[in-house]
Amino acid sequence: MKILFFKIILFLFPAVLFAQSTVSLTPPEALRLIFKDSEEVIKEDQVVTSKIQEKAKKFLGDELPKVRYTFFIGKTRDKIDGYALIDEEVGKVLPITFVTRINPDGKVARVEVMVYRESHGGEVATKRFLNQFRNKSLNDELRLHGAIVNVTGATLSSHALVKGVRRALALWQIFYGKS
Repeated sequence: MKILFFKIILFLFPAVLFAQSTVSLTPPEALRLIFKDSEEVIKEDQVVTSKIQEKAKKFLGDELPKVRYTFFIGKTRDKIDGYALIDEEVGKVLPITFVTRINPDGKVARVEVMVYRESHGGEVATKRFLNQFRNKSLNDELRLHGAIVNVTGATLSSHALVKGVRRALALWQIFYGKS
């Protein structure tokens, strides 16, 4: 009986049982890396109101999954160096944690995968894939098979990062851009 139960679990949930978390960066490490030249990093919580939800839906065609987002703002003297959002988006089954740094002009400066939890597709954490997001803005064609080439065998994870970076850009536009 126990063996049959175990086989059923393996059949229904193989990705969850055999997924391996790869923690590349903790939040403090990620912020130190992407704001390495900034004198200070300020944490700013942003609440998603119904008005924010409406604006986000116009940009993304979908509702925001959270009611609060935390932005980090890198500063040197009185000048803003950039903004960062640590977020998650589900890949095939499990969430991918990543950070998106956005320049003051609203373009992506850098994307880093912090935690990858799936058993396959971890190649989305490579520089080759992530560098495709650089200098992209919300106005760019930021989608798979458009401006972003997916990783073979990791289409769902590739799509998750595209969706997450678009969300970061939309939130930046709403909270800090001229929307």
